[in-house]
Amino acid sequence: MKPAISTLPKGAISEVFGSVSCGKTALLHSFLAEAAGGGECGCVIDVLNTFDPLSAAQAGIDLRRILWVRGKGGGSHGHIAHGHIEGKPRIDHAFKSVDMILHGGGFGVVVLDLSGVQPRDLNRIPLSYWYRFRLAVQNTPTRLLVVADVPIVKSCARLQLEAKRESILWNGSQSGALSKVFGGLDCAVEPRKTRVVPVVTNVVTNVITNVITSVITRDFKALPLAG
Repeated sequence: MKPAISTLPKGAISEVFGSVSCGKTALLHSFLAEAAGGGECGCVIDVLNTFDPLSAAQAGIDLRRILWVRGKGGGSHGHIAHGHIEGKPRIDHAFKSVDMILHGGGFGVVVLDLSGVQPRDLNRIPLSYWYRFRLAVQNTPTRLLVVADVPIVKSCARLQLEAKRESILWNGSQSGALSKVFGGLDCAVEPRKTRVVPVVTNVVTNVITNVITSVITRDFKALPLAG
């Protein structure tokens, strides 16, 4: 059972963190799909340009209700070196985008996706940014969700969820390794800090491998995904 969008408190910052291939993207897709299905509009500020509309649509997200703010780093034209995406992320531009969107209003859920950003860059983010965002979203119907590899929002997060990979799922015969086919990942979600009702753990998600076909834009550009 996956945590529902109602798990994320309105008018507050929530945080999802975890290592690579731990289920963060599947959990993010679940929240966006439920919000869009309920008639809300969502926004994804995608720092490394890794959001894939194809897999998002396959997860049930109504792309007509999603605004995609794309970053400069990563994407289909990025390069992978030592397990990381090359291209310096413009975190300052991402935070300016979040600030404008929160003050503009109109979104049920706003996602700041910092997945893949190096910890040294995340540690440079001033704590004052999170206080500003907490005040901007307070007493509004908007949920601000921050996604990263490590926890970074600190005391400004009302809810923290840690995603963990439990095991790799295989399909096929158990007799030979060559007859097995990758079937997905068994992931768990655990609350690390919460002032709301605890979420259900042991989330099982299937991971679909696909290629991001989007074109990198310069710095940040807001793109409606449909319509």
